[in-house]
Amino acid sequence: MYKSENDFTVNATVKGELMDVTISRSETSDGADFFICRLGYNELTQIRKDAQEWKQIWGDLEGEDVKSIGNAIEGALLNQQ
Repeated sequence: MYKSENDFTVNATVKGELMDVTISRSETSDGADFFICRLGYNELTQIRKDAQEWKQIWGDLEGEDVKSIGNAIEGALLNQQ
């Protein structure tokens, strides 16, 4: 599995199943954060929080899956502080 020292793992519901999703934080050229989400070696999606809502910028997940991953990311980031 691909994982750098800055990555972290969250538990999120994806396609009806609770899964361990590896998260990598990145940013756009204008400095906006987004998150690359992987299952094992496979990139699942890229998401960001925009106007208090998690949105998918790449991938093919349902809205509830994106929200589940986003909420798990928020929880993990709060625990890191």
